[in-house]
Amino acid sequence: MKKSLLPFTIFLTLFLISCTKEEPKIVKEPSEDILFFDDFEKGDLSQTENNVSYGSSTYSSVSNKVKKDGEYSLEFYYKGGPQGEDAFSEQRISYPNTGELWIKYDLYIPNNYIHRKENSANNNKFLAVYKSDYRHPGFQVNWSLSPNNTGGSNLTLHRYRNGTEQPSISPSGGLGTNFITEDDRGKWIHIMARVKAPSSENATDGVMQLWKNDILVCDETTLNMYGGIDENFMNELYLMGWSNSGYLEDTIFYIDNLSLSYSSF
Repeated sequence: MKKSLLPFTIFLTLFLISCTKEEPKIVKEPSEDILFFDDFEKGDLSQTENNVSYGSSTYSSVSNKVKKDGEYSLEFYYKGGPQGEDAFSEQRISYPNTGELWIKYDLYIPNNYIHRKENSANNNKFLAVYKSDYRHPGFQVNWSLSPNNTGGSNLTLHRYRNGTEQPSISPSGGLGTNFITEDDRGKWIHIMARVKAPSSENATDGVMQLWKNDILVCDETTLNMYGGIDENFMNELYLMGWSNSGYLEDTIFYIDNLSLSYSSF
């Protein structure tokens, strides 16, 4: 008896369809040692994990306007204003007491990003890590952005020692120069940061390291930034923050795929 070719034809058709069908975009899940991960696909800031949770939001909210992966990201809205007017957008996060923290996320630089230069303060907060309460510094450090005179930004470091603010510095070796440039506008950049409190009051082993797109742009490993007795640890951070330069136009950043860890990713 002559065998029918119908089953083979159906199999071949289904196979060809499966080969040409576009694969869905999948966000890579974090490893088990990650302290906290949020891709914002819940559509809000309800994510909690390992006693990590979101705190106050200032002109920041989950949005579906611009996203790196999935359908949502965290939006930071800076309202535009005339020269001399500041702007503010910030998201706070709390986590258990620790002497070391690693942070990574994707950051979208808006098309209209221009870091303008003011006659007074013109630095803009980028990422702060500290012991709560921020208003009463114990351990407290942050990276800020300063204008590079071409509309982009250089990276600067700010830190406290025993509750006293120390002079701001630039990353050694010129690493933080042109941290954000016009080439970054309209693109996602990948940020990873490490902060480690010094081992004692007189120790110079405090660490502030930061990578942009897997390139080390801040490598300070000999910092004296002791937080004080019973203050030398971190348990809060905030993303973005106060902009002393402000922006002429409404300027909106987005963050996606946020991860926290006690050790290297």
